Amino acid sequence: MWPGLPVVVFADAGISAANGDHRPRYEAFRAALAGGEVAHVWAVEQSRLERREVEWFTLAAELDAAGISELHTNRDGVVRVHDEVAGIRAVLNAGEVRKMKKRVNDRLAENAAQGRAAGSKPFGYGHGVDESGNKTYVIIPEQAEAIRWAAEKVLDGWSLANIAAELRSRGLVGAHKVKVKDANGEIVTDASGKPVTRPSTLTASSVKSMVTKPTIAGFRVHQGVIVGRGNWAPILDEATWQACRAKLSAPRTVRKSDGFTYPITDAHKGNATGRKYTLTGGLAVCGVCNAPMVGSVKKLKNGKRTPYLLCHPNRGGKGCTGVMLEATEKNVTDRLFAELEKPGFLDALTSDDHGARRDELTAQLTAVEAERNEIAAERGRGELTLAEWKNMRSGLNEREERLRAELAAVPAPTTKMNITAVTAARTAWDGGMTLDEKRAFLRMFIDSVTIKRAKPGTKGFDQNRVAIKWREA
Repeated sequence: MWPGLPVVVFADAGISAANGDHRPRYEAFRAALAGGEVAHVWAVEQSRLERREVEWFTLAAELDAAGISELHTNRDGVVRVHDEVAGIRAVLNAGEVRKMKKRVNDRLAENAAQGRAAGSKPFGYGHGVDESGNKTYVIIPEQAEAIRWAAEKVLDGWSLANIAAELRSRGLVGAHKVKVKDANGEIVTDASGKPVTRPSTLTASSVKSMVTKPTIAGFRVHQGVIVGRGNWAPILDEATWQACRAKLSAPRTVRKSDGFTYPITDAHKGNATGRKYTLTGGLAVCGVCNAPMVGSVKKLKNGKRTPYLLCHPNRGGKGCTGVMLEATEKNVTDRLFAELEKPGFLDALTSDDHGARRDELTAQLTAVEAERNEIAAERGRGELTLAEWKNMRSGLNEREERLRAELAAVPAPTTKMNITAVTAARTAWDGGMTLDEKRAFLRMFIDSVTIKRAKPGTKGFDQNRVAIKWREA
């Protein structure tokens, strides 16, 4: 048609023109069009340029401004961009897109209702088929073991960041691929123009997702709602899954030095806390005002600086008490291990009298999920007004929040230990244990450590000021 003119192909492989997705090459074409670089345009059909009606008329105006009144196509012939036929075809193309999306959504909803696996691949699972030939998930043993270990550490009190670091040290990576970028932030492509990818890195957010995602407990989710059980084996049992969700969603507030308190939100999560001591984080409390003690560094009269536990105003304290931190931690540790060597101490503290309550709260949370799905279905059938649906949903959300707070407050089952395990813990305390492991170990047996006010005239560390409240069975 146009001999002698150079040809430039603008193609976005794998990116649809129907969803409003960003199409880099399409945008490059529009830039070339606006720059007067384009003399003629050819496409397989009109819809390959734009499948939405409003956006088509915008593009038609840009083509006309560039002096291009005709679009040459393989299937639609020559399309006059400002002709009524082109406008009608744009409306028909957009209508077909809407029908296609509805057909796809109906099929996805049907697959979800039947418990078939979704197209995504969560950490811990790979794709497979069941005995009926339907899509399902198959467990990847190494990843499943990592999830169970992570859930155990979450309930033990480990930070998500430390759990992620440990998993990375084992060589584990995320389930998804991410695009590789160069030093300038540009996406690296291979010889065929496809983006180069690499496995994603496990982060604190990855760990939170892997232990709270409903899929891990065997639930099928569709459009953010649990619609029933999936056709695959769960990695976490429901009680553990609910306990992790409760642990990681429990509300927490922080008190500032001026007395003002504010809730911790997603914007604060993941920030470094600076916590370096085993007795901080609420384990050690002031014996006068009962405020949490804060680990800090104090300059002594001789000029030396030493770790110190303080009843600090930042945590609601009044400066009532203070004590040498390292000596206190050693005293608490020595007394714990001394108790662990006594006959009957382990059996008394590691018995689980809260299992029935945990099971009850777990069942109630499952019932809330089922009720939420039921009212969503009633709203979809037009049986509920929007106001009724919102009121019912709000009530369910409040009930769920209350149940999760109760579940988070129920003591987690303590791992059974024997004297061999105690001896190993004693050996590893000063060498192999991480800070999180030490904190978790102390909390297995200790409810709180109360620091009493110092007696006048007392010099040096006084162990009588340290009162330990042991956990009750």
